[in-house]
Amino acid sequence: MGSRRPKRSLGQNFLVDPNLQRKIVAAVGAGEDEPVLEIGPGRGALTEHLAGRMVRLTAVELDDELAAALARRYEDNSRVDVVHGDILSLDLAALCPGWARTVVVGNIPYNITTPIVFRLLRLPYPSDIVLTVQAEVAARMLAGPGSRIYGALSVGVGIHANPSRVCKVPRTAFRPVPRVDSAVVRLTPRSPPRLTAPEAARVRVLTRAAFSWRRKQLGTILSRHPDLRIPRTTVHDLLGARGLSPTVRPEQLSPEEFVELGLALSA
Repeated sequence: MGSRRPKRSLGQNFLVDPNLQRKIVAAVGAGEDEPVLEIGPGRGALTEHLAGRMVRLTAVELDDELAAALARRYEDNSRVDVVHGDILSLDLAALCPGWARTVVVGNIPYNITTPIVFRLLRLPYPSDIVLTVQAEVAARMLAGPGSRIYGALSVGVGIHANPSRVCKVPRTAFRPVPRVDSAVVRLTPRSPPRLTAPEAARVRVLTRAAFSWRRKQLGTILSRHPDLRIPRTTVHDLLGARGLSPTVRPEQLSPEEFVELGLALSA
């Protein structure tokens, strides 16, 4: 499988550093017969290490040739199930028996990182998530209120999970070599979940509206943004009841404050 040329259309960059491969698999932490979902196994570098740990592995690969090659490679291994499909359109809970105990791992394409992250942070949650992402995206996931890079991604991740950094991944660890460095992040979903699915959707509307107008004050955003349009008097009452000033800006609110305000707006 090593001679297969990466496809730019699928954002393929294969992790070739064996030490980093082992470090990522160690971060997954799953043991014999524990369920693991691998996103985009590619040539199977992580897959080989995971199979060696005797986990119950479901590997989802979009690329026709790579999926077929992996299926042939593991056709005699009952613990490895190769699925040819799109991770964004599959019913993951149905695909992986014991979804609530499943650890998700993957080196995911830069161009669809955010959709994949929020697909994984949709109820019901898996047990844990270990992803290799662009270093800049990892920094945004981990950013706190008041930071220049704190935004909708930071809040969206913080609402659903506790994020942490596992390790840095230099660009030279990949073939072909990308233009940016990467990082491995762990997103541990909150248990029990903080929000129901409908509540999470309502908070997401507020978060996206707020950060699409991040230079404006919160009072203005709530009353004028086309997705919100809350009456001025209601805005002042809602903010005042939570000790928030109408002049505060989105990057000053914590994920918890976005949750509280989003739920209050939809009540």
